[in-house]
Amino acid sequence: MDNEFLKISEVIKPETVALEMNDVTCKAQAINRLAGMLYQAGHLTDLDAYIKSVYEREQLGPTYMGNFIAIPHGKCDAVKAAGVAFGLSKNSFQYETELGEGPVKLVFLLAIPNQMSADAYVAVLARLARLLVHEEFCLNLYNASSYQDVFNAILTGEKLLEDLSNSIS
Repeated sequence: MDNEFLKISEVIKPETVALEMNDVTCKAQAINRLAGMLYQAGHLTDLDAYIKSVYEREQLGPTYMGNFIAIPHGKCDAVKAAGVAFGLSKNSFQYETELGEGPVKLVFLLAIPNQMSADAYVAVLARLARLLVHEEFCLNLYNASSYQDVFNAILTGEKLLEDLSNSIS
């Protein structure tokens, strides 16, 4: 897989999707649970180092996106393979940062290897952010009851982005 063209659908796996995060009450619990899933799935060599990188990134700018969405992410040597963990909390929980806060239901936690270029890293985040502005995409995630529902929503969303990009070119 070429990191320059990394797609969310290529790195999200059944073992990194949590559709029952209704017991989560804060950002730290969400990050810890999703990071643990990435670790168990083999994306990380050092869970603590990765979580530290996520909180270091949190200091640089908000990862709370509004509209019940957060996209925390970390880039460090502890990430051996790019990965995405997704969590859904139907109840929502308060996601607090020094630079913005609000209720969250959808969390995408990205694990980015240090060797991935800054441009590719930003491109992955931008692609995910573009998906999340589409109401239908978010509704599909809110209504997901299985990994396959999440995966299909991502595939459909990525196809939409490709079609839009091709129609502009």
